[in-house]
Amino acid sequence: MTLKEIYEENRDIRESEIPKQWMDSFNRFMFGSTCSAETNEDGSVKEFIYYACDFRMWYSQNKAAIERDIKIEEALNKK
Repeated sequence: MTLKEIYEENRDIRESEIPKQWMDSFNRFMFGSTCSAETNEDGSVKEFIYYACDFRMWYSQNKAAIERDIKIEEALNKK
């Protein structure tokens, strides 16, 4: 699933759904913001879950670059 599809679903996003090439940008954007976490039985964090409103704000700021990358990936996969 692409970031654009997640954006269009307007739902919370799991950390594992953010492509590695966008993780640094997203983490800088989210610094100091609130998120929730899925935990293991021992209480350790299994995965962070980011709120849809924060994700959508970050996506909007990076929309042109994200959608350009999606088009490039789609073109490469057609070969």
